[in-house]
Amino acid sequence: MNPLVHIFLTYFSLSFIIPEVKGYLIPIAVFSIILDVDHIPGFIKMPFLSKEERGKVKPGHYIGLFRTAIQEPIGIITLELIFLTMYAFGIRNIILLIAALSLIIHWLIDFLTVHTRPLAPINNKAVSLFFHTRKQRIISELVVTSISLILFLAVYI
Repeated sequence: MNPLVHIFLTYFSLSFIIPEVKGYLIPIAVFSIILDVDHIPGFIKMPFLSKEERGKVKPGHYIGLFRTAIQEPIGIITLELIFLTMYAFGIRNIILLIAALSLIIHWLIDFLTVHTRPLAPINNKAVSLFFHTRKQRIISELVVTSISLILFLAVYI
């Protein structure tokens, strides 16, 4: 899903958990999209694909171009264990909470809206719960972004 959806839905979700959430908009925005840094190589590769190759890329194939293990359960669990270790050693900062929750929310949004590999690396089968074609993906991006903007504005204003 696009960065705006991640920011809006993470902010919306954390507004029920974190007091004075407005003061943390920037850290929420950063941690809600930080997992997507692994998309950069895919964005670099895409322009070098021929028109025919791009036309053959189906939504499920984007996983190979834009997702790494960091966005699958093994990566999320590893990062969350790092945060838990930091917490166990006395780092009880609100930013740590924002980081830990933002990563989980990011993964959940992706799991519900795009192709993922929820059992990677044991099984690399791509799964999509709802959107299977490019047209469905575009429509879902527009609808989910609009809904997430409304939810964000409802708690921000």
